[in-house]
Amino acid sequence: MNFIKNFVIKIKGTIKKISEHLFYSDYVKEYLFVSDVRSSIYLSVVVSALEIWMLINVISGVVMSDGQRSFLWTIQHTCCYLLLLSTAVIMFIYAILYLNGKIKNKLIGQGIKIFFSVTGLAFGLYISYISYDKSGQVFAFVTMEVFCLGLLIWHPFLTFIILTLTFGLYLYLQNRLAPLSYSIKINSFTLWIAMLMSGINIHHQRRIEAQKDENLEKLNFYLKNKSLVDELTGLANLDCFQRVVMELLQNEDTEVSEMRFVYIDLENFKNYNEKYGFRRGNTFLRTVGNIIKETFEGELTARLSDDHFVVFTKAEGLEVKFEKVRDLIREQESEIQLGIKAGIYTPKARYTDPTIALDHARYACAAIKKHFNKTISEYNEEMDSEFKQKKYIINNIDNAVENGWIQAYYQPVVWAENGKLCGVEALARWNDPELGFLSPAMFVPVLEEYHLIHKLDMCIMRQVCEDLHLSYKNHEAVIPASINFSRLDFELASPVQEIENCIKSYGLSKEDIHVEITESALLDSDKKLQKAMEDFRAAGYSLWLDDFGSGYSGLNVLKDFSFDMMKIDMKFLSQFSENAKTQPILSSVVSLAQKIGMQTLTEGVETEEARDFLRSIGCQRLQGYLFGKPMTRSELLQKIKEGVYDVSLLK
Repeated sequence: MNFIKNFVIKIKGTIKKISEHLFYSDYVKEYLFVSDVRSSIYLSVVVSALEIWMLINVISGVVMSDGQRSFLWTIQHTCCYLLLLSTAVIMFIYAILYLNGKIKNKLIGQGIKIFFSVTGLAFGLYISYISYDKSGQVFAFVTMEVFCLGLLIWHPFLTFIILTLTFGLYLYLQNRLAPLSYSIKINSFTLWIAMLMSGINIHHQRRIEAQKDENLEKLNFYLKNKSLVDELTGLANLDCFQRVVMELLQNEDTEVSEMRFVYIDLENFKNYNEKYGFRRGNTFLRTVGNIIKETFEGELTARLSDDHFVVFTKAEGLEVKFEKVRDLIREQESEIQLGIKAGIYTPKARYTDPTIALDHARYACAAIKKHFNKTISEYNEEMDSEFKQKKYIINNIDNAVENGWIQAYYQPVVWAENGKLCGVEALARWNDPELGFLSPAMFVPVLEEYHLIHKLDMCIMRQVCEDLHLSYKNHEAVIPASINFSRLDFELASPVQEIENCIKSYGLSKEDIHVEITESALLDSDKKLQKAMEDFRAAGYSLWLDDFGSGYSGLNVLKDFSFDMMKIDMKFLSQFSENAKTQPILSSVVSLAQKIGMQTLTEGVETEEARDFLRSIGCQRLQGYLFGKPMTRSELLQKIKEGVYDVSLLK
């Protein structure tokens, strides 16, 4: 079977090569034709110059009356020179006009080429035959053979035919004048072979050049097409979409206020890929692309990335079309619930930046991500305000870190038994010169979304170390501080190395720092995070599990990881008095922690009742507004000085 397969492949390859030699593409034909046209300029100039020189010689011979040339010879040669000169001039004029785009008819050019070649070869044969100088008669013939078959391009088959006919005719005519010697026959055959090889070689070289240029053109076209078209769906890609939108917006016939940018998000597609595989997933994306393109027929549609599509369309009938797209997509898959949502943005001006417009449409779509009863959302002023704030945070996080706009605030942690201060939690606050005081709820989610949270956390870590160093230096109360690290910190930075460097730089004790990791960061198995936790513990740091109870796999976390402290999420205390289940659950959690060797700290304590209950069930540490809100280092030290807090690192 392999032998037959390889044989068939070889046959196909041979046929392809033969086809390339016999049948040329339009591009190759055009290339060879233009090459002939360019060559004909030089050829016609040379021929014209030679014929003018020969005419001058003939005329001067008549004037001088040298007696070597008869009147008939003079008339014959003059007519031949004038005919060839006229043909060369015609070929020159056509070439110039064609290359300058004045004439586009190629048949005329082919006709002129054939006419010139026939005239030239006939000229060579005739002049050689009637020449009075028999010793040099061959040169006129050979010269015209070189001109017509060496400078102009002919198919090898035609080259063979023309050379054979003209050489045969030349030998026949010369034999009429005098019997051909053996040496003339051999030399003529040798010259025929040389001319044939030269003609074939010139044709081959030009054909190879043409095919290389054609392949390069195809590659350029492919690359250009690829740069404008999404390879998977065949829709426009983002670059093409932006370019065309800008042209449409700047067209005076486009009513900008009637146009809409639509960002379409295919939800739950990840589950589709997991169930059916990426190949079928790609097929489904092509189907979705076709549905969107056909539904928004005549409008600009593109695939932005992954399962995100965009449309630039008129407002009229937009929602109806979107509902149709949604229904058609749902018909394609019944087992997996695929949702589809859209964000819409109305351009405000003719020179609206498509990139910003798509960001607005995407933001509007994201705003209804968790609203299952809403499938379409339009960008409004409230979103615009949030969007600008979000962009400001992203663009200024580095400035905030460098200029000290971000500060470490400290929330007290007290012993449940006696209420004495035993530690603090370091929290970030952003005091911006333009926007004023920003709460963590405003900037932390944004930094997490755009993978910039490590810049914030590393900044707080350095500030905490610096503040602890100042306390040692100024002989002030040194309060151990817990520092929060998110999952992204371990992906985007090296927290273990960063905190080690900081501790050494400021000469601190590792007991001054507690490392907090949220329960949600541990939901998925992450070897890098697990390794970091092992390194923290090996280096001697105390590990705290933050926000226990906020996720859905708390018991698995306790089983798989080792922590020194459990921080019970404040949500448990949100309805402490109203919900009868709260107290037994808290009691069980504290008891469980004690049994597995963990200390406990409960967040969000705001009432005396909650404090008393937590103390009664054995919770060791408490944190919440009942004991103090987050405050600056100076405020904390002042309250310690005033006796508001009594520091006791031990019970």
